[in-house]
Amino acid sequence: MKTYVSLGELPVGDRRRAVAIGTFDGLHLGHREIIAQAQELGRARGIPVLVMTFEPHPIAILRPELKTTVLTPVDLKADLIAALDVDELLILPFTPAFSRIRAERFVDMIASPPLGAEIVVVGENFRFGSGGTGTAEGMRAYGRARGVEVVSPSIVASYDGKPISSTRIRRLIAEGRLDEAGALLGRPHIVEGIVVPGDQRGRALGLPTANVDALANAAVPGRGVYAGRAVTRHGRAIAAINVGVAPTFRAAHERGPARVEAFLLDYDGPDLYGEPIRIEFVSRLRDERRFGDPAELVAQIHHDIAATRERVATLPVD
Repeated sequence: MKTYVSLGELPVGDRRRAVAIGTFDGLHLGHREIIAQAQELGRARGIPVLVMTFEPHPIAILRPELKTTVLTPVDLKADLIAALDVDELLILPFTPAFSRIRAERFVDMIASPPLGAEIVVVGENFRFGSGGTGTAEGMRAYGRARGVEVVSPSIVASYDGKPISSTRIRRLIAEGRLDEAGALLGRPHIVEGIVVPGDQRGRALGLPTANVDALANAAVPGRGVYAGRAVTRHGRAIAAINVGVAPTFRAAHERGPARVEAFLLDYDGPDLYGEPIRIEFVSRLRDERRFGDPAELVAQIHHDIAATRERVATLPVD
C-alpha cells in the first residue's frame, strides 16, 4: 500500500480511482464495509482503490472543548487499513482552513486530478464541507454533474439492531465493556504508548509489569483488570492488564490518573523501557480493588493470570 499525506504527493496524471472516504476512527465493521464496497467496485472496473482519511480527528478541530478520545491513532489506523489490502492511503491534514471548504469545492477536489475519483464510497451519515452542510445525498447529486458515481452502503448494525458507531464504541470502552466493543470493532481494542519506568512494585512481587504511557487522547478503558495481549518489536505476548491507581499501595489522597500496567506472560526478552507497545484489550476480568496485604494481591494476580490465559486462548492466532 502506498501512503500519501497530502494531495500534492499523489502522482500527476489522469489516473481514475475508487475512493472510500471517512474519518474511520476505530476502523470498525461499518467502516470496513465502506472500504470493502470501494474494493468491489474498483476491482470490477480495473481501477485502484484509495482510502481517504483525515488527521487529526475532525472533532479535535471543530469541537476541541469536547476532548474526544481517539480509538485509532494515525499510525495504527494506517496499519489496519494496510491489512485490508487496499492500493493507496491518503491522510489529509484536517486544519481550520480545510474545515471551511465549501461542499461543492470538496467534491470538485475529489473528482479532479490528481485524485480523479471515478467512484466514491461514503457512509450514509457522512458530512463534509463548511459547517457540515454536505451530505451523502448531496454528494451523489454533485457527483452526477461531475461524472462521479457516489455509493453509500447500508448502515451496519450489531446483534441488537443498533447502528455501529465510533461514539458507541468509545462509550463501551470507557465503561470497560471490551467484549462488546471488540465485537463492533471486529478485533480487540488497542491502546498505544511507550513503556516507561514505574514504581517497581510488580518486580518486587515477582510480577514485573510494563507501565504504558498512553498516547494523548487515547481511548483507555475504565478502571479494572483485563485479559489481553501486548505487541512489541519482539512479538506478541499474552498480557494481564491493570488500568487503575494501585489502591493496595496508595492512600486515596495519593492517587492520580489511572495508569495502564501490563504483565506480559511468558515474556523473556529484553527490558522494554522507551520502546513503543500496543496493548490489545480482549475482555474485562474484574474491578480494581484494594487488598489487605501484598500476599493477598499476589494470590489474586495469579487467578487473573489463569483467567487471562483462558480468555485469550479463544482468539485466532495471527
